[in-house]
Amino acid sequence: MRTVIVGQGAIGLLCYHRFSIANFGKNNHSVSLWPSTPCEVSHYSFKELNSKTKSFPLSMASRKELASAQLIVICVKSYQVKKALQSIHALIADNAVIILTHNGLGTFEEISHLLKTTQCLLTLLLTQGARKVADYHIEHTGMGNSDLGLIFGQLTSTKQAQTVDYFQQGLQQIYWQEDIKQAQWQKLAINCVINPLTALKNMPNGDINQHVYQEKVRQVIREVVQAAAKEEVTLSESSLLKLIKSVAHNTENNISSMRADIIASRRTEIDYINGYVHRLGGKHQLATPNNTQLWLDIKALEDGFNV
Repeated sequence: MRTVIVGQGAIGLLCYHRFSIANFGKNNHSVSLWPSTPCEVSHYSFKELNSKTKSFPLSMASRKELASAQLIVICVKSYQVKKALQSIHALIADNAVIILTHNGLGTFEEISHLLKTTQCLLTLLLTQGARKVADYHIEHTGMGNSDLGLIFGQLTSTKQAQTVDYFQQGLQQIYWQEDIKQAQWQKLAINCVINPLTALKNMPNGDINQHVYQEKVRQVIREVVQAAAKEEVTLSESSLLKLIKSVAHNTENNISSMRADIIASRRTEIDYINGYVHRLGGKHQLATPNNTQLWLDIKALEDGFNV
């Protein structure tokens, strides 16, 4: 399957590496990278889990390769999705499958007008960890089960099976979700708690399970459940609280993506996480004081540096 990975960050290079290795030597299975900024890089460095760093050749996508790609995997932050797709949508084939990999919700509303009715848009809820050490140098930090599902267009059962198999060979532990919206909201709920609190308190994920944070966690999740209901998605508050405890425990020493962004003085995805819940509150006349405050607190940190 001819594939173009858009974005050269940690997740972009992780996907590029995995698909390249899985498809090495196979006919009609080319994999190339479309970076956000043109460059002359010919190799990238990749460190596997518990392994040494090695250098691998890098194939940059041409406009012709982008136009002939059957699969476009957009691996950029949520606030970069619209700009990334705007820059290439005129080149993408009418029957291409486009996949988004970012955190949060709200990007589909921003890009829906750029999609052709014959194209498909999928979302990949990737739970594998990767860390950018330097430009074109990343470290794979963790495995995990990931979900894939359709959010726009029509996908035949044959093409669905081919796509899942392709991702399974490359990234492994990939599961197709018929109701991907439910899975998106579950991940949003986790991110609404772990990301902003760890960023604001500058603490590892596991500290979320301390008693002092439990009331705040419950208040945030209650608002998420209420907002989801307005969007016709049913979530269980008790189930989410158990899930968050489990995720925090299993990743207790990890640095959340939002905490990493704040440490590095980068813009975060808060507008598409707690900020998304805040906007839904306005849409549905629903009070979301806890999510709104977390959104404002992170925005205040962002205002302290140029993003």
